[in-house]
Amino acid sequence: MDNELIPVQPADIQVTGGMYDRISDPMLAIKTLGMSIFKSGIFGLDKPEQGEILAMQCLVEKKSPLELARTYHFIQGQLAIRSDALLAKYQMAGGKVEWIERNDEEVKARFYRADQSAMITASMKEYLGNGTATKADGKTLKDNWRRWPRRMLTARAISEGVRLIAPECCFGTYTVEELEQPKVIDKKSYSTLDEIIPEGKVPQAIQLLQKTHHLLEGEDLSHLSPATIESILKKPQAFIDAINSL
Repeated sequence: MDNELIPVQPADIQVTGGMYDRISDPMLAIKTLGMSIFKSGIFGLDKPEQGEILAMQCLVEKKSPLELARTYHFIQGQLAIRSDALLAKYQMAGGKVEWIERNDEEVKARFYRADQSAMITASMKEYLGNGTATKADGKTLKDNWRRWPRRMLTARAISEGVRLIAPECCFGTYTVEELEQPKVIDKKSYSTLDEIIPEGKVPQAIQLLQKTHHLLEGEDLSHLSPATIESILKKPQAFIDAINSL
């Protein structure tokens, strides 16, 4: 995975939050900024339309493309948050991490927030066993895992810990490391939430949606807005993974 930045002219794409507030035609702004992002090469995009997706995210977060590039990578057609950015987001949300062990074989940490805590262990043995750290032959280590095993294990621990303790920090978004290896995602088309939620996991689904502020305390799935349901149906696997982590 090549994340090397290509030199650009900052003046071509530098945008401040205040400028977004003065936009009168959002669609024109998205097309114009999207084309600048595509031509700049900072995300290594294949199509101008991908630049427009990133431009939309810039408007939503009121960040310049250069700021967005410090938080996300564009992988397999979707935004993936960097593990260091995810950790920063988690800490800004009141989360804390106690690093207990960090070496090339194992990373162990306890994640805290409010009255919740979880011990997370990411081991090289696990990722060798499930093929995450190896190439297609199942034996040869991928370059990132060979050169920076501790860093890769740390990123995996952050992803699992934050998704478990503060799922609202990464709801519907994979980390760069999770998308590094193609995921086996069910391509089935879903039309209702009942088809997505694993059996017996409705309470966990409600808990997740309350944590992400899509439901209020005491509300159930019937109170979800059509827009939220549509968003979940578009990326069912991310929703399922978040439920199963609770």
